[in-house]
Amino acid sequence: MATDVGSPQRFFHMPRFQHQAPRQVFYKRPDIAQQQAMQQLTFDGKRMRKAVNRKTIDYNPSVIRYLENRLWQRDHRDFRAIQPDAGCYNDLVPPLGMLNNPMNAVTTKFVRTSTNKVKCPVFVIRWTPEGRRLVTGASSGEFTLWNGLTFNFETILQAHDSPVRAMTWSHNDMWMLTADHGGYVKYWQSNMNNVKMFQAHKEAIREARFQSPTLCSSGPWATQERCLLLFDMLLLIFCLSSRVSVLNKVIHLCKLGGPLVWLRPDQ
Repeated sequence: MATDVGSPQRFFHMPRFQHQAPRQVFYKRPDIAQQQAMQQLTFDGKRMRKAVNRKTIDYNPSVIRYLENRLWQRDHRDFRAIQPDAGCYNDLVPPLGMLNNPMNAVTTKFVRTSTNKVKCPVFVIRWTPEGRRLVTGASSGEFTLWNGLTFNFETILQAHDSPVRAMTWSHNDMWMLTADHGGYVKYWQSNMNNVKMFQAHKEAIREARFQSPTLCSSGPWATQERCLLLFDMLLLIFCLSSRVSVLNKVIHLCKLGGPLVWLRPDQ
């Protein structure tokens, strides 16, 4: 009687685990459509955007050249003539440095069009004090911060509940003041941190300005109520009566009929 001694006894069923896939001896073309469908079903992250080369308008070299020329140039008699040649690119200065020729301040070349995420009217726009960014106030009450060199979107902030109508910076570049269509006024720091908010008018505020640097703690407001109000930035005190001075400062209020006119004591 013959018996198999060489091969051990095996079970009639061999379990096949997931990692034990059958070996393919030929190349199988991948199904691109099926892979894309599976990626769309299983993808739950942020898609990577392609790198875009943005056109940059860098005005810093011209400003530096203007500051260097001020050391030895008296007036237009010492100005260098700029020839229409590529070798004179380094001699370009801002229009402020060529006051003798106002034609240099005329902008004739289109640069870029930038659109907000939510398409809505933009009522006010201001440069930041350092001149590197732009702040826009839209009808949706949002602040949009744009890069001043590449003109691309940087950040967005919901600042007001109604359309932003006025925006201005203080003379010391530390405070930004905004006013909206509902009559509310907000004080902001340079890092867009809201410090104070109050309602100055019942109607829309169309314009707001700080006083001269010696009186930078006060600001007048122009509204649809056909009047001007003067507020103290620190105490938020305003006056509406006739011939009243605010905290012994050199601004007085004179009421003439409907509109209010601000006069100095020496006028």
